This record gives sequence, C-alpha cells and structure tokens, in this order.
Amino acid sequence: MHAGHSVGCVVWDRMNINFPLVLACALSLGGCTYVHTYIAKSDLDDANIFCEQKRLDPAIRPISGKLPIVSPDEISPEMLAIDALPTDTELEAIKVLSRDQHECHQRLRTVMQAHQSTQLATREELNMKLDLVTAELLQRNMSYGNANRLYREAALEASNKLTDQAKQEMADAEEREAATWRSLGQTLAGIAKPGDAMPRSDKSCSWVDRSVDCNGH
Repeated sequence: MHAGHSVGCVVWDRMNINFPLVLACALSLGGCTYVHTYIAKSDLDDANIFCEQKRLDPAIRPISGKLPIVSPDEISPEMLAIDALPTDTELEAIKVLSRDQHECHQRLRTVMQAHQSTQLATREELNMKLDLVTAELLQRNMSYGNANRLYREAALEASNKLTDQAKQEMADAEEREAATWRSLGQTLAGIAKPGDAMPRSDKSCSWVDRSVDCNGH
C-alpha cells in the first residue's frame, strides 16, 4: 500500500462509526510506507555487500589504487594525478574489473527496478559513461588520471540529477499523503454531522400503574 492509494480498509455504517478501525487504517498509511522503505533498504544493502566483495578479486590487484573498484567516490587527488598509461598486465586487470563492475551494476539495477524505477534512467546513463571511459582506457587513449577525472565528473552529474529527482518525488509523496488525510477527514466529518444522527424524541415517558405514559399520550 502507498500513501497515494485510496483508503479501502475503512468500514462503517452511517449510524455506527467504527472509530478505532478508522484510526488503525489511517495509521497504516504510514506503516505501509515504512515497510516498503525497510524492504528497499534491505535489498540495497544486500546489493552493496555483493559489490563490496568484488574488492577481494585477486585479478584486480595490479590496478589497486589506480582506479576505483566499486564507486567513483573512491577516487583521490593522487589518483587524479597519475599520468601513466596501463601496462599489458594492468590491461588484463582492467578487463576483469570491468566484468566485476558490470555484475555489480546488474545487481543494483534489479533493486532499482523494484524500488526506485524513476531513477533507473539516470543510473543507466552513468554506467554507460563509465563504460565509455573504460573502453578508451583499454585502448590506451588516456592516462589513469584522465580516466579518473572523467569518472568523477560523470558521477557528479548523475548525483545532481538524482538529488533533484529525489526532492521532487518526496514532495509528490507528501502531497499525495496530505490529500489522503484530507479526504479521510472530510469523510469522517460528513458521516458524523448532526443531521445524520438518529431522531430524538422530546417526549418524557414514565410508568403509570402497568402502562407507559408519554406526556399524556
């Protein structure tokens, strides 16, 4: 259930409003969102653990400290200053790293399709740019430092796009939730208005011998 969905779990009749049930269903608006967020975080954590394990691949040791292994965030100023081209041994290590990163990206892609599909296009664009830089590096058309600079620039651009998207999605979600609460409040107000209550009698009734007398009637 998402906050933007209609409230279908509130059950009542116009003469007997089940307020505890209404309250429980209203609270579930936040509960369902919490569960969805928890599952998304758990899946993302699992994918990140999978990616982190790629650091243990012995085949990439020749390029350790020269290229980022999991994320462009690993790039240091020293890595930006490397003006050397890859050696034959390092080219083989770069190929292995590229395969490892592709597996990592596929794992993350599956998680994003399930939980963050609106961000998928930006992530795919970033991965494509990273692959293009790696391809040039494999052809020895650029130094390690040049490749690392392009990696960082591409990652920064993607990060800015994702930040803007996240802000917009949060604003949209808050508006949907606010609209749902307004709708629920209006529904409850309409049901509980005095005009819908059972008619009340102004007659005062009492026992007179074995009969009931209501104001002489």
